Amino acid sequence: MRNTCAFTTIRIFIYTLMLGIVAFFSHFAYELSGMNPIVGLFNPVNESVWEHLKFMFFPFLLWWIAIYKINNIKCKTTLNTWIVSASISLVAAPVSVVLLFYSYTGAFGIESVFVDMLLAFICYFIALSIASHFLKYSTPDKWATFIAVIIIVIIFFLFVVFTINPPELPIFYDNNN
Repeated sequence: MRNTCAFTTIRIFIYTLMLGIVAFFSHFAYELSGMNPIVGLFNPVNESVWEHLKFMFFPFLLWWIAIYKINNIKCKTTLNTWIVSASISLVAAPVSVVLLFYSYTGAFGIESVFVDMLLAFICYFIALSIASHFLKYSTPDKWATFIAVIIIVIIFFLFVVFTINPPELPIFYDNNN
């Protein structure tokens, strides 16, 4: 079955640009807030890879909610389809960042702030493209939706917990210290 609310390529580019700009500003939100601990739960508090994954998740989660509210009136996509598509993209964005970041830094020894910033745009584009496919062609049942919600809640919870108490693993190391 083909749903009517899949994103066109132009919309994917526009949404990618919007999300990338939000991610850029999110990078500085904690510092600009005077290091407010609440702001730090949802925005990077240091230069670790893990902390930078927050702006691939939290603004994206809010974006999915807002776009659903905006598009719900004119779309025929079910809430189940929307939630599963959102969940898939909310996993795909940070996972693609990790895979691509460690690929170009580890395999090629490249360290570039420009490439790091470009990576956010690339990974939003990847995640939105995958989600668009699911929006167009999937019809998930209630169990898929339940699992998708659980995945979103777990990721949300992990970001909060690991900000407060980061494990001793390289992905959590502050690259500046």
